[in-house]
Amino acid sequence: MREGLNLGFVTTLSGRWPRELPEKRMKEYGEWIEKELPDINVIKTELLVDSPQAAGDAARRLKEKSVDMIVMLYGAFTGDDIPTILAENLEVPILLWAPNEPEFHKDDRLYANALVALTMNSASLKKLGYVCHPVYGSKEKEDIAARVINLIKAYDTVKKLKGTVLGLFGYRPTAFYNSSFSESLIRKTFGIRMEETDLKVVFDEMERIPEESCKADMAGMESAYDVSRLPDGHLENHSKLYLSLKKLMKDQKYDFASIKCWPEMGSLHTTPCAVLGRLADEGVNIGCEGDIDAELAQIVQHYLTGRPTFITDMINIDEEKNVMTFWHCGNAAASLRNPKYKFTIENHPLAGQGTAFYGALKEGKVTIARFCNIDDQYKLFLLRGEAMDMDRYTKGVMANIKVSSPVRSIVENILEEGIPHHYSIVWDDVADQMIEVCRMLGIKVVEIGT
Repeated sequence: MREGLNLGFVTTLSGRWPRELPEKRMKEYGEWIEKELPDINVIKTELLVDSPQAAGDAARRLKEKSVDMIVMLYGAFTGDDIPTILAENLEVPILLWAPNEPEFHKDDRLYANALVALTMNSASLKKLGYVCHPVYGSKEKEDIAARVINLIKAYDTVKKLKGTVLGLFGYRPTAFYNSSFSESLIRKTFGIRMEETDLKVVFDEMERIPEESCKADMAGMESAYDVSRLPDGHLENHSKLYLSLKKLMKDQKYDFASIKCWPEMGSLHTTPCAVLGRLADEGVNIGCEGDIDAELAQIVQHYLTGRPTFITDMINIDEEKNVMTFWHCGNAAASLRNPKYKFTIENHPLAGQGTAFYGALKEGKVTIARFCNIDDQYKLFLLRGEAMDMDRYTKGVMANIKVSSPVRSIVENILEEGIPHHYSIVWDDVADQMIEVCRMLGIKVVEIGT
């Protein structure tokens, strides 16, 4: 995993305001951010920032910690001088967060006046050309909490994308034009660096796997699954490929990869579907069929959630139930299985030249996405849905997903937009976070079904 976000956290007020409320907010909101964002490195200032001098001191400390972004929480009213000094010295985005006012009393003074400060500070920062994100509302409000979390996680993802190494095991399968890509556009848009490892290197590495390592992995698979339906030699090839790809990803220092999984791999009876599913459960993400743009969606989803995703085709719609069927040959991680139904390892369902998982995938909210290079510009195709409790109805792995808009109109929009046939699905609702990532990267979002 790439290095994550360093998030500065400061609580501010102008010096004449009472300090009891700011002290309380500094403690409660600081603890909340650490709890809600456990994977973010939160760097908190220990004292309230209540003057230009204190702002300068805080900025120097945060700069020493190489913060990538700061949350400036309004303990109470704050003049323009404090956020301006923070922005000038740190030159990073600032999330200006003003909680709701405490309860008003007719004959008592204002204790926060944070909305006024938020309005004037954000206007001033924007006039000066600094990036700021004003948010008004308390952390107890679900939509406000989500907005703050989504924004921070999006910045974390964008930081991780810069310098991510995407490995290519081969190019693309025969006649899959939509798996072609522009390396320079990807580098320019996402900051992702790409390197290539020929499939021959993979095959040579398979031949070098020690016999005892291969047998140990085969034994593990035999204890976990019924392998009796695999043709002779397929389980051995499976274990050799699994061990080889795992080693090559580490040796080549690839963060993610894609693989040309046919026809060459099939010719050697080592089509990798089940191998890719196993690796995904270990945090080793390799997209299938050489589709780099689908892999880009997988990368973003994995950075946002840390979970395995499912790269898939959409093969069918049920207009009566308003359900879309997403299926692939057998590359889903076992952790995505629906435990109500059988989940087995079999021969490849189409080519019969390797190993694949067969089964239905679990219920839950999902985000379906794909980045698309259309007219030399990236767009994000995005769809929200709910995976249903439903068994597979053909060989391979399958998720049947209920959506809000009519499925016929979704398919017609996909065809009209020219969106290719592979998608990445993650079992979480991260659509809003993906939209924030795209805003930061200057990518248009095509959200269908809202």
